[in-house]
Amino acid sequence: MPAVTVRPLETRRIAEAVDLVCARLPELPRAEAAMPFESPELFPLLVRHTAHDEDDHLVGVGLLQRPGFAPPDRCGLRLVVARDVEGSGVGSALRASLLPLVPGTIARLGTGVFDDDERSLAVARHWGFEIEKHGIESSLDLTELAPSSPLPPGVTLDEVPDLGFADRDAVEHMLRASQTNPEAALGFVMSLEAFSTMLTADEEPVCVVARVDGVPAGITFGGVQSGALSIAYSGVDPAYRGRGIMRAVKERAHVVAARLGARVSNTTNEEANVGIRRINADLGYVVRSGVYRMVQEHRQA
Repeated sequence: MPAVTVRPLETRRIAEAVDLVCARLPELPRAEAAMPFESPELFPLLVRHTAHDEDDHLVGVGLLQRPGFAPPDRCGLRLVVARDVEGSGVGSALRASLLPLVPGTIARLGTGVFDDDERSLAVARHWGFEIEKHGIESSLDLTELAPSSPLPPGVTLDEVPDLGFADRDAVEHMLRASQTNPEAALGFVMSLEAFSTMLTADEEPVCVVARVDGVPAGITFGGVQSGALSIAYSGVDPAYRGRGIMRAVKERAHVVAARLGARVSNTTNEEANVGIRRINADLGYVVRSGVYRMVQEHRQA
């Protein structure tokens, strides 16, 4: 193994770290890759280490991270190694530097691997991670939007980017009821408070709520940055499903995002969540990539 030095990320090398991640993971949108480096305030737990070769070239990045909406007993461990030094022990050195810093409150470590990256999948399994779910990432071109569908009977749409609802409790109730998705079953439960902590300082919020005869029935929330809408959550209260509400909400969110300068919309859905994936396909979303979300139990040494 060549000589490798691991140390906390230096502010002056943040741009290098982002470039390394983007070069190694080209399928990852840059805004997502940059988030733990350029918007650390979004992570209640965040540790950032970098690996350097003998000439001080940055050859790897390691992260411990937990966003505010994640279960409190869980955090992510992400290791990204420059392709030309893979297999030389850089990832192991980063992992060894981070594991002792995992707080005692953490019982589960998560990580992610693109489903066409067999080598990284094998490494993650070697380290004890197992596949928990399979996220399907898809995108929609917003530069030529088709006309929106007629609204279902009794349905109205509200654009509320600041989450300033007069009937906040009713919207919160609808949001909780809508979470029958596989991610919620794993503990990733959304709330309006969580929404308010999910966007970076330069992201424009997009929030559309559907109401049936005035009662909150469905919601889409996300943000626009660098010409892309990233959808964080979409859901409909089960009591109002089957009426075309989700399609109407997402179509309006696309219009709002395009108005803010977005040229593309990106979303990720669990493979088994066939309902929302069918709606996305009908709207014209095209599958871009797939990600295995992996997990392992963690015990302090």
